[in-house]
Amino acid sequence: MMKRFFLYSKGQMLVLYAGIVAMMLAATALGTDVAVMYVNSIQLQKAVDSAAIAGATYLTGIAFSGTAASGCTSAKGYSDDAEKVACTYAYNNGIDPSIDGISLNITEPTSTTLKVTAQHSGLPYYFGKIVGLSTYSVSTTSIGQASQAVGTIKYGMFPVGLQCTSPCSLSNLDPGQSVSFGTKFVGGLAPGNWQFLAIGGTGDSVLGTNVDNGTTGSYTLGSALQSEPGNKGNSSNVRVGLADRLNRCHSIADPCSVSGGNPSDIPAGDSCLVVVPAVDYHGCTGSCNITVEGFALIYLEPATTTGTSINGCFVKAVAADTVTAAGAPQLGAEMPPVLIQ
Repeated sequence: MMKRFFLYSKGQMLVLYAGIVAMMLAATALGTDVAVMYVNSIQLQKAVDSAAIAGATYLTGIAFSGTAASGCTSAKGYSDDAEKVACTYAYNNGIDPSIDGISLNITEPTSTTLKVTAQHSGLPYYFGKIVGLSTYSVSTTSIGQASQAVGTIKYGMFPVGLQCTSPCSLSNLDPGQSVSFGTKFVGGLAPGNWQFLAIGGTGDSVLGTNVDNGTTGSYTLGSALQSEPGNKGNSSNVRVGLADRLNRCHSIADPCSVSGGNPSDIPAGDSCLVVVPAVDYHGCTGSCNITVEGFALIYLEPATTTGTSINGCFVKAVAADTVTAAGAPQLGAEMPPVLIQ
């Protein structure tokens, strides 16, 4: 009796094992299809992300000087440079609507955002066909936000103050417009001052180091700064620091010599490209506290800059080591475009 029981149970276990193996194979097959589906989705997402970021860069009015992909012209419905650039990046990353099953949609929900949506349908299942599955679709959306005005500089700020009457608004200062620092008494507003700032200490030694390398520490809208009275630009420390900085500047077409500037030619890390705080010197006599009203981006003019007169021009470009802030005035220094979805 007992022998007969074990004899039958062996046959039952064989059937059970066969069923388990079949289920494991089915799960493996399904997992393989899911993995392929995930890879296709990730590839599409990366392409859409790059398109949204690239297109958002041109929402601020920068002109696109490249060549749009064949399907990204005005005749194809892409009316401005931001859309053309986004479309071109999408094409270059494999999103070609001329291929069956691929669609691309680019819109601008606001003046500062660009939305890119792509879908790839008709992708085949491999093992899923066993259970009747045929094809599937993947779709993804990204929204890029244009460069925003800087509200915080983490380090490297140039130690001079740009006069800007509070509340600060410099919308009339276009890229290429000239600017100078070291003006005696800041045009009569601040007796004893030549626009230099005492950051991290006072005296021409500290000032010379800050002129050369930029300041240490983080500063944001509303931060209190201290003016550095006296014409420190005549000191040897400041002159040497300024000369060292200018000697490190890249050899490029000078944006200050061209009407409208030429910020697209300024390489990252150029020592002549500096972020300066906009402050209001009204009522400042000698050493006093002044408040950061915003941050401007200046390109120093090596040919005309000396220790006593620092000349440059306003440019509009992405500034390194900075963070945007709501309400920051647009003074040229910008954060890179970001993905907000």
